[in-house]
Formats: sequence, C-alpha cells, structure tokens
Amino acid sequence: RHFGLDRLKAAGGKKSADGCAIAALLMMNAAMLHQRIANGRWLPGVRDLAAVKNDVNVVRAVDRQWRDIMSHDFLPVLKPAVDAIAVIEDTRKLAGLERALRHVAAEAQRIAETYADMGADHAGPLFNRVMGNQASDGAFFTRPVAASLAARLTLDAVGETDWTNPAAWRALKTIDPACGSGTLLAAILTDMKRRAAEMGADEDALAALQKIAVEETVKGLDINPVSLQLAASQLTAGNSRISYRRMGLHLMPYGPDRDDPAKISSGSLELLGQKAIVSRRTELNFADDAIASQAVWDPTTDAELEDAVDAARNARIIIMNPPFTNRVKMGEKFPMEVRKDLKARTDNLERTLVRNDPAMDGFVDKNSIAPLFVGLADYCLNGADGVLAVIHPTIALSNPSGLSERLLLARRYHVHTVLTCHDPKQINLSQNTNINESVIIMRRHNGPKPPTRFINMDRLPSDDGEADDFHRCLMDCEQGTIANGWGEVSYWASERIEAGDWSPAVWRSPELAEAAARYANDESMTSFAPERFSKSRWARKKWEYTVSDTEMPGSLSLIASNKSDGQIHIQGRSDEYWIPENKARTDEILESASGHLLITGGQASGTGRLVAVADDVKRVSDEGSWVPVVGLTPAEAKALAAFYNSTPGRLQLMRNAGRKLTFPKYNPAAIANIRIPNIKDAHIQNTLAACWERTKDMPVPQFRDGDGDEGKVRAQWDESVAAALGWDAAELSRHRALLHREPHVRGLGYNQYGDAAE
Repeated sequence: RHFGLDRLKAAGGKKSADGCAIAALLMMNAAMLHQRIANGRWLPGVRDLAAVKNDVNVVRAVDRQWRDIMSHDFLPVLKPAVDAIAVIEDTRKLAGLERALRHVAAEAQRIAETYADMGADHAGPLFNRVMGNQASDGAFFTRPVAASLAARLTLDAVGETDWTNPAAWRALKTIDPACGSGTLLAAILTDMKRRAAEMGADEDALAALQKIAVEETVKGLDINPVSLQLAASQLTAGNSRISYRRMGLHLMPYGPDRDDPAKISSGSLELLGQKAIVSRRTELNFADDAIASQAVWDPTTDAELEDAVDAARNARIIIMNPPFTNRVKMGEKFPMEVRKDLKARTDNLERTLVRNDPAMDGFVDKNSIAPLFVGLADYCLNGADGVLAVIHPTIALSNPSGLSERLLLARRYHVHTVLTCHDPKQINLSQNTNINESVIIMRRHNGPKPPTRFINMDRLPSDDGEADDFHRCLMDCEQGTIANGWGEVSYWASERIEAGDWSPAVWRSPELAEAAARYANDESMTSFAPERFSKSRWARKKWEYTVSDTEMPGSLSLIASNKSDGQIHIQGRSDEYWIPENKARTDEILESASGHLLITGGQASGTGRLVAVADDVKRVSDEGSWVPVVGLTPAEAKALAAFYNSTPGRLQLMRNAGRKLTFPKYNPAAIANIRIPNIKDAHIQNTLAACWERTKDMPVPQFRDGDGDEGKVRAQWDESVAAALGWDAAELSRHRALLHREPHVRGLGYNQYGDAAE
C-alpha cells in the first residue's frame, strides 16, 4: 500500500508487486550513497557502513545517519528509503528489517565505488522485476545496452561539439518526459563524459561537467517516486559536488489529487495543458500549425507542475521510451471510477493538443498514449536544431496505421538514423516486452533533407564495452557492412521518408527493402479497393450454427486455422463446416463474406506456409484468421493465389504487417496496399492459374524452410510470375533466397547457425 501497488494485477501467476524488494532496492541506493559520502569524507559525522552495520540497534543507527545526511543534502535518494523504514517500523516487525539493513549495508560497503563507475542503469532491470505489472502505466523500461546505443546515436546527431567546454554542456538541455529509473538520461550523461574524456578532460574536469549536467541541463519527469529515486542515484553516482536539491527530476501528478480527489492528473501529459509549453508552436516556423488566438488553456496553480513546465521548455535533446499502453488499461491500480476519469482527462488533453495543432489530428492514436508523448516532445524541443530520440515499435515504421505519424514527423524533422536489431533473440529494446523495437533519431532541419541512415544490426552488444566497439566500427562505416559482424548500413531517400515509407527497418537485407518498395510502387500493376476484402463481420453464434466435420447440404465451408498445419496446399482445404439455421442467412454470407480466394489475416513468419489459398469452392473464415476476397472467378482467384504466394507478393504483404514481425497481423487496409497484376489479361491469368493447377497438390514447406526438399514449389510460383509479367526470373530467385535468410523468417540471425537436431 505504501508504494501504491497493492491494486496491480498479478502477471504470470506471480505476486502483483514485491514491497520488501522495492524497499530493499531503495535502501541499497541510499546505503551506497552513504558509503561514498563516508569514503570521500564529504560531510562531517557520517560513519562508515562497517561501523553502522554492527551497531546494536542498526535500524536506529541507519535512520539517524540518513536523516543527518538529509539535513545537508541528498534528499531525493535518502527520503524514500527513510520513509520505507518508518512504514516498516509501524508494523512492529523489526527483526526482518534489522537483518535486511545489516545485509544491505555490507553489500553497499563492498560495491559502492565500483557501482558508481559502471556507467549504466543496473538497478532499472531489478526495479522492473519487483514493481509488479506496470503495463497499465506503460512502464516498459529501456534495457541499459539499448540506452547506450540510443545515447551515442543521439549525440552523433547533435554534431561537432567541444565536449570539454562547460558552455557546450549548458547548451545541451536534455529531457526525458517518461524517465523511469533514468536509464536513458544516465546513458546520455555517460556518453557525454566519454566524449569529453576522449578530448582530454581529466577527472576533475569530468566531475565539474557532470555537476553542470545534473544541476542545470538534464531533466527527467515521471509518475513513479521509486523510479525517480533510482534516477537520482544514477545521475549523481561518483560525484560528491552535486547539489541533489538542484536536480532536474520531477514527480508528475498522476491519478487523484490527495487534497482534492476529484482532480485527476495524467502525469507528464499534463504539460499539454500548459500555455508556456503549447504556445511554442508559433516559434517553430510551421505556418500551417500556428496557434489561434482564441485557444483555450488549462492553467494550473500547482507549483510542482509549474517547475516541470520550466524544466520541459526549449530542450536541445529529448530522448525517451514513451509509454505505449492502451488508454483503456490506464491506471489499473486505481478504482474503476478513477480509471474512467483518467481516460477522460487524457482524452481532453488530446483534444487540447489537436485544437492547437490541427496536424496532430491524424497523428494521435485513440488507443495508445505513446503518440501524445511524441506530440509533447515536439512542443518541448527547440525549433532550430533540436534532436528527438525515440524508442518505438518497429512495426509502426511500415504498417498503414502508423502512416499519419510518419508523415507528420517526416515533415517536421530530418529522420537522421533508424537502428533495429534483427537477432531473433534480441528484438526488444525494452524490458519485459517481446516485440521488435527500433531507435529513431530525428533532428530539426531547414531546407532539403538528407537521406535517412538505416542501421540493421545482427546482434546487440552484451555490455557497454561491446557498445563502444560497435560505435567505433559504425563511425568507420559510411555504408555497407559494419566491421566485427555488427550488421549493415544503408540509406533511404528523403522523398521516400516524407512519403511515409520507413520500411527498411523491417528488413535485415537492404536489397529486400528496395525490392519490396519497387513492387509496392509498380505502376504497371493495380490494386483492389479495401471493400473487396471481407472483414468477416458476421457473428458466429452457437444458437445460429451447427458445426460439422463433414460437408452437409446448405453448409458453409470454413477456413479458420492460421497455424503451421492449418493450410499446407495452395488449394484451400476446409477446416470445418457451419450449417446456419436460416438459409437466407447462408445466402447472404456467401454473397458478401465468402470468396474463392482467401488471404491470411496473420500467421507466424517462420512456421507459416501460405499467405493465400484458392479453390473452385467459395469459403468463409473466422474473424481475423483469413480474409476472403469477394467478387473473383475461380480462375482469377487461382491466378492471384500464385502471385500472392510468390516472392513479390510476400514482400509486399510483409512490409504492411501489424502487431509484430514474428507474428504479423494483416487487416483489409494492409492487404489492399498490395499491388497485383492485371488478372483480366488472358496471358497473365492463364499463366498464373496454370501454375496453381500444377502445384495445388504439392505440400508447401514452412517459410523457415525456404523451397524445401521436394518440388521447389515456391520457385515454380516465382517462375510463373516472371513468365506472366516479363520479369527477371533470376532476380526473383535471388530475392527469394534473401527472404529465406531474413531473421524473422528463418528464425536465426545473419551468421547464426541452428542445432542440426532442430
């Protein structure tokens, strides 16, 4: 209850949160600071932990020592730990607290100095484990090595800087509006110090520069007081001359106000209601987005929020891993009425944002709160040369639903660099997620924009030393293969970026990215309107249908399974049959929601087999598993099935994926983006349909097996497409081989090899 985590949902059968471990984590940070103060003799009367831990009354000794230190400074680190001690003391169960404090003191004494020199957030991962299910607040913390990569790329985008010059540090105001345990801010600070050291700064100079950064330029905002204590510990580690009271860390109001429960706040997003923040749009030289004079503002008298407003304004760098929780799930730790009010407050702030920046209307997402954080960052960043670094789901860089966001960002920024790791075991840059994520670095830019650099990594560094090796190799690689097996660098024209095509991020092979884009923009082909793809909106209700394993008079032939063995031939096979009680209903469904051709609605990228099936029989499908195409003749359906399953068809479908790369979802809008040959042309239709007839009984191997051992069925589809459209069969063969090598298809990264037994 003390940490406000008693209402969290349990995750994976575990307890919702571990209050004792959280308290121990706070105490460990406080104890390490205590030991560094004692070692450095920074303050009078601070005893070494070796003496404190052996005190007869260790609880009283620790409490007194920490309160004495707080009377001088260091409040953000020590007060949460002292408060936790007080809460435990109130229970009168002190034996466990005594044992814990002796143990914590002993370990802190041992590691205090070495931990301060590690240069990365190592408490953050532990924090994320013991804080329970934080998904409702979108608290997916950045992995330390990913933060190191993001920081290095961000400072690269800043450009040439004299890192030994205090004025240069003061000019680099850096903000994380959802800082969590300070992982990204600590990584930025560490890399700034590294660059200064490489330019000749000694230890004293580095300490002075760190003091400038922490007291003046590095700003973090978050809704969790525990995470802010960790952030304070990270930013001040190893420097005795930093005034903790001047740190730019702000606890943002979230949920009901203690004094006025009717007042609901939504954390850092409250800044969207502040005129001092939002009115900056007029300074950014975006004439179409200028603020109208009749704008309505939501003023506040909260002094803490006013301080945060000053902290968030006019940043040179904004770096963040924005929360991407669904609005419906926001604040699950609160009662239902508070959750409703919290969602309403967030919706209201969205309306304020859109009212004062109409271009954001298509940008913000009605489900996720992440775009609101990006919109907030756009307001807080300076209009001249500000750099915005975001960790973002990779799928959002290519799917149709992310198009509005990409178009707006490409108008307002030069998309400088996009980094994605394609190691199947290292796709996530955030903890406790299993989705592909990318680092996106954007910079304000006047005039024609340069191309965008795409870095496709074959593995993530295991520690900061490897991150340093990667960065050195990257600096030596203008384009092509990065040394030491790190991956590959390629470029994408600004015209494509501004058109919303950021798809190279979803491919390990730059050649495949290029090929997929070429097929998707081939004006010699056509495309279907989304209306041709049935959304299967009709409901299966137990009292309306009888399910049968065999075909019966008046039954509907159904394809439902999208598992690896659901469909193994290009000729569709029925999974089951439904017999509606109402024949008129059957006729209606056959007319509006069935087809001779069905396209996958989603499947595993490696273990799936087919993206489309066809037959002389019309079939329906369950919601989301397969998408019937209405209005085709059997011959047209067969021809298109061969094309969709060919390499050009698969490449186009995969660049429009939703959800995640390893198990993408495809809706009618995504499928409608695929360009297809003119099947009314007799030569094209006959050539492709004939191939369907030749291969209809051939088992199709899983995608990860490529062409398989027998029949080479995928090669036959590609050859028929080449013959029908006059394309180069050798080129399609090369692209097919590259597609098989794609990590999320093969299940192994480049230069990785699986166990033969597998």
